[in-house]
Amino acid sequence: MKKNTEGIPSLTEVEQSILQRISSYCNLKMTDIDPSAPMENIALDSILAMTIVEELQNEFNVDLPTFLFYEHDTIRSTAKFIISLMQTSRA
Repeated sequence: MKKNTEGIPSLTEVEQSILQRISSYCNLKMTDIDPSAPMENIALDSILAMTIVEELQNEFNVDLPTFLFYEHDTIRSTAKFIISLMQTSRA
């Protein structure tokens, strides 16, 4: 994963990481998931959501709220939130 000079991945890279996990756990093609579509369009149950949140915490080394996907309405807004946490932790 490419990172900028602050060691933070791009929005696209964070989105791709989220998409890969959702795709894998929900048996969906990544190309069928729109990162700007409402999260409610994805059949993501709470146990899968918590599993993905834990994996994202480990990958990006940030503390994420348990209900991350319910607090952010799209994958894109979720990715932006993760990046903002990474920027804050490095400031």
